[in-house]
Amino acid sequence: KQVQNIEHPSNDEVEYGGQPMSINASGMVLEREAENEVQPMIEIDNVAHEREAETMIEGSSEAPKIKKHRGLTKKTDIHARTLEERTPIILNCYGQPIGPTPKDVKDLSRFLGTIARTTEFAPLNYVDWPSVPTHDQIWEYVLEKFMIPPEGRSWVLETVNLSWRGYKSKLKKMYLEAVEKGSNLDELYELVPEDELKDLISYWNTSPAKEQSKKNKRNREKLDDMHTMGPSSYAALRHKLKQEDPNKQEPSKAKVYRESRIRNPKKTYKTSYGNTKANM
Repeated sequence: KQVQNIEHPSNDEVEYGGQPMSINASGMVLEREAENEVQPMIEIDNVAHEREAETMIEGSSEAPKIKKHRGLTKKTDIHARTLEERTPIILNCYGQPIGPTPKDVKDLSRFLGTIARTTEFAPLNYVDWPSVPTHDQIWEYVLEKFMIPPEGRSWVLETVNLSWRGYKSKLKKMYLEAVEKGSNLDELYELVPEDELKDLISYWNTSPAKEQSKKNKRNREKLDDMHTMGPSSYAALRHKLKQEDPNKQEPSKAKVYRESRIRNPKKTYKTSYGNTKANM
């Protein structure tokens, strides 16, 4: 359902009009770093398949316990906020949220995940994120619930993009499992409007989509060095390490790498720790 005869750039080519880093004229706080600061490591937050998951207690003779999931986050309390109840968000020099508290940053990230599952803001029957025509509406709605400087727009939209893609992946897995079991799609129809689900299924069954899916699966299987921070972000970790440093120095990439891959010795994980140890 994309506009015909218009070439859209790939996700890697899209820019959302980021502005030079400065103190916001409206008085919002924007943390400034040194001009010669190195570029941050690539971050993908709030996407389940990009995070390491715990599976069972190590050394236990009992069968692995199935982890209970609380379902999709709704964040109804944030959606119900008025303009006067908005939470201010502090950004670092890259336009990434780091405060005022870790809870505020996580609330913002999870709230954006709910937007990615809202068909009015992020309809699912578009092939790629640049084609979705609601970027401005998403940003305006987020500003109704959080006080964010304009420099945070790029991060907000990219976070919704990643959650949107992750949600599509979840829906596709549910669809394939239903087809394999020969069951109906009632559960999917409860989550997705009928016209969007039909468009998705039609696209998933095309040859280009199947080939791309195989390629993505092969690439994903090569990733065996995932961080263990859960929903926390690299930006928040860098800020925490900087605050803990006596001289308030920016942490090195090596330190951030080590801290982001700390494992609980009482637990086992889906991927091997060998490559991570070697890198350390």
